[in-house]
Order: sequence, then C-alpha cells, then structure tokens
Amino acid sequence: MNKNTNIPPFGEEIFNAFKQFKVPGIDMEVLAANHKKNMELLASTQKKAVESTNSIIELQNKYLKKVFEQWNEQLKHNCGETSFEEKASCHAQSTKEMSDRTLEHLKEINTIIVKSNEKIIDSIQKHFQETFNDSLNLVKKNKD
Repeated sequence: MNKNTNIPPFGEEIFNAFKQFKVPGIDMEVLAANHKKNMELLASTQKKAVESTNSIIELQNKYLKKVFEQWNEQLKHNCGETSFEEKASCHAQSTKEMSDRTLEHLKEINTIIVKSNEKIIDSIQKHFQETFNDSLNLVKKNKD
C-alpha cells in the first residue's frame, strides 16, 4: 500500500491508465484525481473505524476481566462460613458495584463511538467541500 495515499499499488496503475482515456469536455486527470481522493477518504475512514473497534475490544477485555475477578471474589465469600444476612448484604453491595461499573463501561464505549463518528463525519464533510470547490473551479475554468 502506498504510504502517502493509503491506496494499494495496483490502484496507482488503474489511475494512470484511467488518465490515458480522452473524452471531449472532460478532464480525465481531474476526474482521476477526484477518484483518488475518494479512495483515500475510504481508506482513512476504514482506518478510523478499525482503531475505534480495537479501542472498544481492549476496553471490553478489561471490563470482562474485572467482572470475572469480582465474580470469583463473590463466590469465595459466599462459599465461606458467613451468615445468610452477611452473604445477602455482600451480594447486594456487589450487585450495586457491578451495576455502576456496567453503566460507566457503557458510557466509555459510547464516548469512543461518538468521537470516532465525529472524526469520520468531519473528514467526509471536508472531502465533500473540497470536491464541491474543485467542481466549481472546473466549471469556471471550462467557461473561460
């Protein structure tokens, strides 16, 4: 993959071949450049999505590890020689802590998703604005 453009090497060959076509009234180099920008946007969007997914997976792994640790501690405590009232109290406290931890975990995941979506939407909006400006410039150029 080309490090500068995030386009696979075979993509460069396609773009170069595409530029060779001649269509009256259409600047094939501009068209190829726009297509290349679209491919770069797609690649960067996929990269951001993968990064977000990896962050969520890492967070999920940490969360599950904590859940199993707490579950193990709860089992140890409940299997011991304690009164029913003490076991019930410990269980209630453990359930409250787990509920709080779960809500916090969901907030963290939601934050990652929101930030990722914001980055992706910003890059798409920027790309569309650039493409629109390029199109306007091309129309102005063809008028002259």
